[in-house]
Amino acid sequence: MVKSVRFFSAMLAVIAVLFFSAFKGGSGFTIEIDDSFAISTEASDVEDIAERLNLDEEVVASYFDLNDLKLIAVSEDTKTQIRISRFADNFSSSVYDAENLTEAQIGEMLSLYGGSNKTFEIIENDSRKFAKITETLKDSGGVYTSTQYVTVAGGRTYVITCYNPSDSTSAEVEKIFSTFTVRDMTTRIEQYKWKKNWIIPGIVAMCIVLGIGVFGLCKKLYER
Repeated sequence: MVKSVRFFSAMLAVIAVLFFSAFKGGSGFTIEIDDSFAISTEASDVEDIAERLNLDEEVVASYFDLNDLKLIAVSEDTKTQIRISRFADNFSSSVYDAENLTEAQIGEMLSLYGGSNKTFEIIENDSRKFAKITETLKDSGGVYTSTQYVTVAGGRTYVITCYNPSDSTSAEVEKIFSTFTVRDMTTRIEQYKWKKNWIIPGIVAMCIVLGIGVFGLCKKLYER
């Protein structure tokens, strides 16, 4: 009796491990942003952002979805904002990873993200290539700088768009960007394929076996 209970407990533990391993999600990147910022990582949770920007939640949620955003962060004074989008397109599919960028593809990035009033350069962060595109703009609120950091990983484009007051990228924005890390997308994609093909059917099979075993154990107990 005790051996049977231990066996089924062990089986339940194995299933739990496989389940959480198979479905462990993630945004595909990490970044460190001060907790004084209002931060949202999904369209269904934009209340703080909407309140800080004095906008309707529906407007912010729609903007989130339409722009493939994975994160919005807004400072207390709303003057510094960080937006991260991730998407797949023809360019990211052809490049697959920024480490494979050719001179021609760098030129293509320039045509996609550059412009006559923008500065464009290739930089490195966390041993990964990024295109840095900077533009200084002016409106009724004064002068501000838009800085975009663009990279490709796992066949998807990541765009970190930052806004700050002044005519250059602020030290705060540069510090936040320096913490940005893209996970190994190739490894994660291969792991997902393996899990989808083997772990989930395995979990189903183990559940069936476990169910039969529990039924047999209950039957024995009843017969006693």
